[in-house]
Amino acid sequence: MIIATAADKKDSVKIIAETFDANPSVNIVIGDGGNRQRKIRRLAEYAFIKSLNRDGTFLSNNRMGTALCFRSDVGATTFKEFLYEMKFAFSIPIKNVFQTLKRESYLKKHRYDGTHLYFWFLGVKKGGGTAGFEMKDYLFDFSSKEQLPIILETSVERNKEIYERYGFEVYHEWPNSGKGKTLWFMIRKP
Repeated sequence: MIIATAADKKDSVKIIAETFDANPSVNIVIGDGGNRQRKIRRLAEYAFIKSLNRDGTFLSNNRMGTALCFRSDVGATTFKEFLYEMKFAFSIPIKNVFQTLKRESYLKKHRYDGTHLYFWFLGVKKGGGTAGFEMKDYLFDFSSKEQLPIILETSVERNKEIYERYGFEVYHEWPNSGKGKTLWFMIRKP
């Protein structure tokens, strides 16, 4: 496992952009029109910078997988993070900006309240081998050592089922988080 630095941003962003193109939650935020790959890259850049600021950026040893997972009580918003957030916001339609702000408000209101690890993104390129397992094992070990639960949200039913196999439980369900898609709030206790 590689703890990513700013120099690894390009690799991490590329993995997220490639693996999240069909993700319903991402598509609700970025919309259907325009240059979708550019919008996904800008979202990934913002997520990477925010996670980097909170010591939560990781790459697998084969550099085929990335995880953005950070402690909820670490880091404060920096000016650089704010700039990346604005760059992303200006790349999506104005109606999606307001929808995204409303969505984020709902997420924050229903997100687990105690100190936790927030598992924001996990992407593994096709042919990534054991990259996903490597990151999972590292983050689960970290969760156990720190005695912190891991929380995440997913709108992909297949991913929900995989997370459940690894000990995550649904603690809140949002039946229509956008475009008729259910969003599951999940937690894995150490």
